[in-house]
Amino acid sequence: MDQDKLITYKLLELREKTGYDIVQENGQRKFGPPPGWRGPPPPKGCEVFVGKLPRQIFEDELVPIFSRLGKIYEMRLMMDFSGSNRGYAFVTYTRREDAAAAIRELNGYEIRPSRYIGVVKSVDNCRLFLGGIPQTKTKEEVNEELSKKVTGIVDVILYKNCFDRKKNRGFAFVEFSSHRAAAMARRALVPGCVKLWDQDVMLDWAEPEPDIDDELMKKHFDKREYENGKEDEGISSGCAADSVCGSPEDGASSYRSVALKDNYMLAPAKLDAMCKRYSWATPNYTYQQFLDPTGTVMWVCHIDLPQVGLPLLSMPTPVGPFVTRACFTAVQARVEAAEIALQCIKALRANVDRSTATPVPVYPPLVQHVPTYNMPYEYPLYARPPPMTAAVPSLCHVFDNMRL
Repeated sequence: MDQDKLITYKLLELREKTGYDIVQENGQRKFGPPPGWRGPPPPKGCEVFVGKLPRQIFEDELVPIFSRLGKIYEMRLMMDFSGSNRGYAFVTYTRREDAAAAIRELNGYEIRPSRYIGVVKSVDNCRLFLGGIPQTKTKEEVNEELSKKVTGIVDVILYKNCFDRKKNRGFAFVEFSSHRAAAMARRALVPGCVKLWDQDVMLDWAEPEPDIDDELMKKHFDKREYENGKEDEGISSGCAADSVCGSPEDGASSYRSVALKDNYMLAPAKLDAMCKRYSWATPNYTYQQFLDPTGTVMWVCHIDLPQVGLPLLSMPTPVGPFVTRACFTAVQARVEAAEIALQCIKALRANVDRSTATPVPVYPPLVQHVPTYNMPYEYPLYARPPPMTAAVPSLCHVFDNMRL
């Protein structure tokens, strides 16, 4: 009996034994759902990703291994045209607890001699981050404009400006019906190629929402930690998006600093998204506080980009640090620091476009001397792009297809 017939025989035997259907479609072979299943599919958090699979291993070996940890709702094995698997699969359990147990027990499992598989949580991201939105647009207007370009939009999450409730913050999160719909939208709305309201926008994956452990959440509720004097506002309050300083939960670690977790403006968002898109190091923000001669508390922010590389610089190079002018709030200082960094990146790009070998000109900063009340240093107030001394190689052909 040849190999293909042997595999077919084993799959038929597995189907007879378990009662699960086995169907191959769109480059994947589906095992499941269970016979007689009623109701919706299992909730989010029940699926695991299985990687590093030997190419000649199939459901007849995988199902017995993964079913030891709990009842399988569905297994999707990715297949190629030759009949071999593509080295990875997705297993959906009927309960989150079983998926967590599979990750604990089977990650690093030796499935064949000296062949160890990887089992991790599957992230089915259906949310995109949209930046560069005109601040006068409403949620309905954003939804209407996006619907002209893409399909599958379920919801638009738009946050109000902290200082002017009639305006938005310049960015939104767009929820789609599926990961595929979100991926197709991201492909359709390529930055620099598609405009909304006749202006460039920035689109990228939003950070996945953090998992909430049910047992831990139960402990919080048992301790009544959610109460804050209002019956309808507690943990994950539905009023958060309408509050003056309601912050998006997406990208909890990437899109906010510890000191400013309730304030997120467009310039820092754009800078962070740019660094993530081109795999640059995350910007570093540090803050200093001092009193001016009138006793008013003022803030300055230092920002540096530890590593800026392709497609802007051929060799990864640190940029900065830069220092803002004195600001009345830490929020304003952060926004101005991000704007300085973006202006510097823009100046670098302009010099790359103009010359093939000319170094970036050095602009001396204008230094404003201030009284040293609890602030024993001077800070530059940039009226022009900040100084850069590194020579920039020619990357004009890269920037033909790139819009910072």
